[in-house]
Amino acid sequence: MNIRLWTKALDPLALTLLLVSLLLGCGGNSAPVGSTPRSRETAETVAVPKQSDLDRSVVELKTDVCEHKMPTYTCDECRYQVGVVKVPSDLLDPAKSGTIEVVEVGSRAVRGGTDLNAEIRSDEERSVYVSPVAAGTVRVIHVDLGGRVAKGQVLYEVDSAEFRQAKADHTRAASALDLARATEQRESELFAKGICPKRDLLEAQAALRMAEAEHRAAASTLASMGLSDAALDSLAAGADTSGLMPVRAPFSGTVLERALSLGALVQPGDRALLLADTAKVWAQTTLYERELAAILSAPPGAPVGADVTLAAYPGRVFKGTVEKIGGTLDEVTRTAMARVVVDNPDNLLRAGMFARVRLLLEVAGGLALPEESILEDEGRSFAFVRLEGPYYIRRPLKLGKKEGGWVEVLSGVSSGDTVVAKGAFLLKSDVLRSKMGAGCAD
Repeated sequence: MNIRLWTKALDPLALTLLLVSLLLGCGGNSAPVGSTPRSRETAETVAVPKQSDLDRSVVELKTDVCEHKMPTYTCDECRYQVGVVKVPSDLLDPAKSGTIEVVEVGSRAVRGGTDLNAEIRSDEERSVYVSPVAAGTVRVIHVDLGGRVAKGQVLYEVDSAEFRQAKADHTRAASALDLARATEQRESELFAKGICPKRDLLEAQAALRMAEAEHRAAASTLASMGLSDAALDSLAAGADTSGLMPVRAPFSGTVLERALSLGALVQPGDRALLLADTAKVWAQTTLYERELAAILSAPPGAPVGADVTLAAYPGRVFKGTVEKIGGTLDEVTRTAMARVVVDNPDNLLRAGMFARVRLLLEVAGGLALPEESILEDEGRSFAFVRLEGPYYIRRPLKLGKKEGGWVEVLSGVSSGDTVVAKGAFLLKSDVLRSKMGAGCAD
């Protein structure tokens, strides 16, 4: 009977059992799922995670023996497995253009402090709303928002009746002065010839002094209204007939606000135009009692420094100093207002920005390393510390505060240890490439 006829002769249940048995037999010599031999094979192939050299002690790493039956750290092929690199002496010799430099671990004063919230504000001592000294109508506007202006530069011009009256008073005072001078000269000549009494001469001299005083007052009024010396000379010569009063910048700065429009009426005290010197700005913050005590105990003449950072400029630090501290504490928050003056040479800081202020308070000296000597591997900080001879080993570090290119080291090295500084990244690349293949350290 052939297969086709044989399968037709079987009932459906028997056929199903036959097919199942055939399928189970396709595994060859494989043991059924769950059998003891298969489980043993699976258990034997499960990889056990290898412990990192950063988690092993120096003694353990130094006594480790490699497959070549020698201390692993001395084997040119295997020392990378224990995080050890070999640095030839010529790489440490500056005379031979050595690319590696080492430093000795020692104590170093590190400054640091608590991060505080702050708000950037304009320097209120160098910011002012520039308004006219007399009421008038705006006829000319010379500046706009963000414009840089120099001291004495004309910001806008106002057509003012009071200014016209001041110019007329100056003209009358100048004419009266010319007359008083001529009268005094004539009376002096007559008195010298004995023609007039001395009383007439004294009266002429008194009139001259009064005319001079009135002329100076008129000129001073025009100067306060923005008229320059050259314009005063033109006015005396009768060449200046303009009724426009210039409004000048009291100092060099930047236009931060402008509420001016042609034809608008402006008066003294109006918030017409805000001018500020932005070379320095304020970071206004609050201090708790613990920071307050540290600042007040700082030596005289040595202001406490501060690092100011903003989310708008990640990675950039603006330098400042604590200038003023409030005289009282808030009864609820137990904090005092503090003003940090911040250098703003690129005009990047604007009033209203939020910032973080880190006070650079002197703290007790501790072990510190240069930033370039500290590396990272899978989120862990480490440095290459001299083991013996030309061998340097990776050691994990616990870090503290950072300041001025140095980092406080809380654990991982001891005073007097020799650590690789310049060129440490090259050694890291060497270790990782040898352990995991080229490109792993890129």
